[in-house]
Amino acid sequence: MKFVAKSQSVIDLYNSFTVLDTLHLNGSLTTGENMADIGGIAIAYDAFKMTKQGQDTTRIDGFTPDQRFFISLGQIWRSKLKDQAMRVRVNTDPHSPAMYRVNGPLQNFTPFYTAFNVKQGDKMYLPEDKRIKIW
Repeated sequence: MKFVAKSQSVIDLYNSFTVLDTLHLNGSLTTGENMADIGGIAIAYDAFKMTKQGQDTTRIDGFTPDQRFFISLGQIWRSKLKDQAMRVRVNTDPHSPAMYRVNGPLQNFTPFYTAFNVKQGDKMYLPEDKRIKIW
């Protein structure tokens, strides 16, 4: 039952994302991949924290190691699609568009909040009791 409830939470969150005008993501279509992205960021971050760099506190270009970890996540998912291609993808692809493969998981990941001092009122803020933790 917990898995079903968590799955529904993921569906509801991704259904709330507006991609273009009034076009929303289809959380049901993308549930499995969205859950994998949410769990995957937690696993990747845990692995990062086991490295020398993840345990360091040295700032580079003003960014902490944790901030650089999250910035790199955003950079690897950079993409741009024409609106028509985005519409087709939202209706047919079981993967969320790249932007939501970053923002969706990070909205649910407390270390991201800590790294960038995200607080209530910020665009990506979700109350802690609403953040989805898969594993």
